[in-house]
Amino acid sequence: MAEGWVAVDQEGRDPATGRSPGRAGERRRGAASPAAALAAVPVATWPLATVAADGRTAGVGEALGPGGDRVVALLDRLAGGGPFPADLAVAGLARATPAGTVELPVAVVSVDDAASAAGSVDARWMAAVDERRSAPRSALEAAGRATELEAAINLAMLLGTDRLEAAAPGLAARVASGAQLWLLGGGVAWALLDGDDDPFAAWAELVSWGMWPVGPVAGRLLVAA
Repeated sequence: MAEGWVAVDQEGRDPATGRSPGRAGERRRGAASPAAALAAVPVATWPLATVAADGRTAGVGEALGPGGDRVVALLDRLAGGGPFPADLAVAGLARATPAGTVELPVAVVSVDDAASAAGSVDARWMAAVDERRSAPRSALEAAGRATELEAAINLAMLLGTDRLEAAAPGLAARVASGAQLWLLGGGVAWALLDGDDDPFAAWAELVSWGMWPVGPVAGRLLVAA
């Protein structure tokens, strides 16, 4: 059995090797904590758990600490790969932008149209989104949770890349997936702060359903689906 903590898939296998971490005659060094084990996962596998050499186990939510269950909810939707539900309140979620509520008409457009319009997004609004996206890192690091943040970001990027980049071929799809992953990174970081005032919650939900909320362009709030 590996010393320390290792991540395992739902069948108890190491995602990196496809083998049981307790395989006879195999011994390697695991991670110092459940979160560190998740931060080292190299492939998009879901669901996951972690196990220690002494048999202790921890799920992803527990391993990530406060806000971990919120991250798990996002990752569950990402990994599920299903279409967004017909009753999803797209317009309401879209208006609750990371930079504050934007009271504009919401237009659901194609990925091609969204990619063409992305360069015309309101610059001041985008700067505010970027500033808020960066805000959780210092707070989490000050709380000694840098490893939990690294783990959450790693899982989100692996699962997000696996789903979002495979959604459609072409340049527009690559532009969309890059923007979605950028938003998703902010979403999981804010989720880990586990506060009531999460500016990324609504847009992270849209992204987790495979949508791309673009932002305000020429008097409309664009969302690609």
